[in-house]
Amino acid sequence: MRIYLVRHPPPVGVDGLCYGQLDVAVDERAIGETADSVFAQLPNHVLGSARIYSSPASRCMGLARRIAAPFEPVPTHDLSEMNFGDWQGNRWDSIAREKIDAWGKDAWGYRPGDGESAEMVAARWERWRSHVSQVEDEAVVAVTHAGVIRVALARSAGITDPTELNLQIPYGSVHCLEFGK
Repeated sequence: MRIYLVRHPPPVGVDGLCYGQLDVAVDERAIGETADSVFAQLPNHVLGSARIYSSPASRCMGLARRIAAPFEPVPTHDLSEMNFGDWQGNRWDSIAREKIDAWGKDAWGYRPGDGESAEMVAARWERWRSHVSQVEDEAVVAVTHAGVIRVALARSAGITDPTELNLQIPYGSVHCLEFGK
């Protein structure tokens, strides 16, 4: 089974903001441009037959609807971005340096803002991956967030090194993971 992980389009008005699971706006034109890019990156047979799953965040669902048309994507909380707890909605530069450093020292276990740790996001990812591997045959597409994609890539490679969670995941990028059924 193949899982194609797609990062949502760039949100607007979030420069310097820790937004995590906050529902932030995405420009309609950016959705269209990102959809065109995703169509170019995904094999035609996948676009024609794969079920499209999505984080419920509007920045993901807008893109997922374009990719899935004329069908509806399947929303699932397991594909949601990391919950940054009370950091969400704050500027990164307003968060105490010692808290950011503590997170840097334990990227898998630390819970930023008393929200979720990367390990908790990875558990959601594993739960979702296990579910789709039981109900899907060939390939699925999941429109999701950088945090989910980072932990999925790290877990699929058997990596627990915290530096792997710093991978750059560009907006609209597509990452293919292959799993045995």
